[in-house]
Amino acid sequence: MSTLVTIAILNYQRRDALRRALEAARAQRYARLEVLAIDNASSDGSQEMVRDEFPDVHLVALPENIAAAARNEGVRAAKGEIVFTLDNDVLLSTPDDVARGVAAFERHPRAAVVNFTILGPDGILSRRDWCHPRDPDRWAGAEFLTDYVLEGASACRREAFLAAGGYWRPFFIGHEGWDLALRLLDAGHELVYSPDVQVRHMVDPTVRPSSRIYYTFTRNAIWVALRSYRARAAAASIARDMLLMAYTAARAGELRAWARGVVDAVRGSRRALRTRRPMSVETSRQLARIRALKPSIAARALRHARERLI
Repeated sequence: MSTLVTIAILNYQRRDALRRALEAARAQRYARLEVLAIDNASSDGSQEMVRDEFPDVHLVALPENIAAAARNEGVRAAKGEIVFTLDNDVLLSTPDDVARGVAAFERHPRAAVVNFTILGPDGILSRRDWCHPRDPDRWAGAEFLTDYVLEGASACRREAFLAAGGYWRPFFIGHEGWDLALRLLDAGHELVYSPDVQVRHMVDPTVRPSSRIYYTFTRNAIWVALRSYRARAAAASIARDMLLMAYTAARAGELRAWARGVVDAVRGSRRALRTRRPMSVETSRQLARIRALKPSIAARALRHARERLI
């Protein structure tokens, strides 16, 4: 008998995007499939649309917007052994994507997560969504072990996700996939990138202020380091990421958002330290092996500069 799979789609204030995502989920040919819509207390009629147009979809209606942590509620509610966690603007691109994702787990029995290839609306690889420690121009078409969880474009083994604690709620949004990845690796799991499942990110900038990324990514990078890295590695990670975020924020005219992120990270550091669980020495070594082919900071900065010109 085939593995039961759940597709859990996260939504907030994007009724039409959610409709398209649910239609793509419905089109899957995989036999044993459950579809969930997890709604972060939307007020735009999203919940009513699901009830009226998709009676076969299980709606998980949350009383407040808890952002990324709502994915935890979707995984908890799921009946499937494997859960596809998708954002509402991420569309499965073929009717066989679920079957291909299940096959990737079968090839990698130690994998807790399989990350998908993210394409842009034009069907071309979305480099802005590439978070893996390899050059996308060389490695996007290959399957390999990675150090990241693409929160809205991946599938997880339900039991491993829940045992690791899921996404830490104080992050709200940003870096929660990095944090979860470190926890899963330290628990002995693998994380896989596979080109066999390709999803389209129909980028929608609404309800996201431009300063958000510079604030939350700065704040959350510090909290990730405090929660999971060993002392020396945490100091190095914080120093490196603060310099990179300051550089990118300055280029975007968002230094005030970066500064607020630093201040609020310090204010919230006690909460992060209370949940601190430094990774083992072996996990640190495993991370170093996974990241052996990671492009240099200079190469990544040059790539980002080129992308800004396109």
